[in-house]
Amino acid sequence: MKYHYYRKEGWLGNPCGLVYFKGRYHLFFQLNPDAPRYGRMHWGHAVSDDLITWEDLPVAISPEVEMHCSSGSAIVHEGKIWLFYISVSEDYKEVVCAAFSEDGISFEKCENNPVATIPLEGDVKFRDPFVMKCGKSFRMITGAGQNGVGKVLQFESSDLINWNYKGELVSDARFGSVIESPHIIEVDGKWVFIIQSEKHVPTKVLFATGDYDGESFEFEDADDPFKPVDSGDDFYSPVTFEDENGSAVLMAWMFSMKMNSSAVSCPREITVSRKGEVCLVPYGELRSRLIKESRFVTYASGRLRVFFEGRTLFDKAYKECPDTRVLEDVGTVEVFLDGGRENITLFIC
Repeated sequence: MKYHYYRKEGWLGNPCGLVYFKGRYHLFFQLNPDAPRYGRMHWGHAVSDDLITWEDLPVAISPEVEMHCSSGSAIVHEGKIWLFYISVSEDYKEVVCAAFSEDGISFEKCENNPVATIPLEGDVKFRDPFVMKCGKSFRMITGAGQNGVGKVLQFESSDLINWNYKGELVSDARFGSVIESPHIIEVDGKWVFIIQSEKHVPTKVLFATGDYDGESFEFEDADDPFKPVDSGDDFYSPVTFEDENGSAVLMAWMFSMKMNSSAVSCPREITVSRKGEVCLVPYGELRSRLIKESRFVTYASGRLRVFFEGRTLFDKAYKECPDTRVLEDVGTVEVFLDGGRENITLFIC
């Protein structure tokens, strides 16, 4: 593949973190290095100068005493990369653990792990910690679920080690029994809240806009805040970060269960239109690789279709032909409609 990170060996899961550190981009991701299938999760690690061409580095963290090192996030602070991930405690509860590195290659787990535990009781789930700077302190938001209701929880810390529970940002059964991959990032003076819903099919990743003050999130559309941007079947578990120029960047997991294929999506810049719509467009020089005419994409009789060798992979009605730009790579297409207001991410073979 020319424009995507992928693995020739092992099993590539969802991205876990994306940071800019000492002049290079660092991508972390779920990895089973031992077999081409889901297994005991490690954190894989790759670096890039341009978010397109990647060089593999040694595994960042491994489940030595833990059952696994599951998904989370990365942040740079005071010359170190910090990783936050979900593990399982001795009493089989999901907890947040941390690791750090000064050189960006060798990582040391914190002595006082776990750094956070779920504050809820009952039938609970705890997922995907996302850590960000907020004023002079830090916020960690996590996906969660309690008794069949999906939630997003918030914690606060001054040192990335000691975390205090701040309360719920979201609690809504419309998203299923658990919310995953929550992210909050500032874009063009607005705040964008991203979640992965358990119930929405095929589109699981949803975006909302609003105001965030470090305590609560005020949604612009209070009744129906979260909306899809990517309509494809193969777009999951996004990670976000702010590049060295202040642009908001997103990369996601491209995964086809039917084909058992996985990769990391092309990097996409997050923007917000004048109408308040979240838009995703290829990042940087990748925009010059977009084409208007693709042999895999057609619009006819009011319907836009993506197909491969006679198989229709996407079929949706549009009143008018949308402005269409396509990024083709080996086995994949990523379609960007009307300036990124809608994306279609698909493995085609």
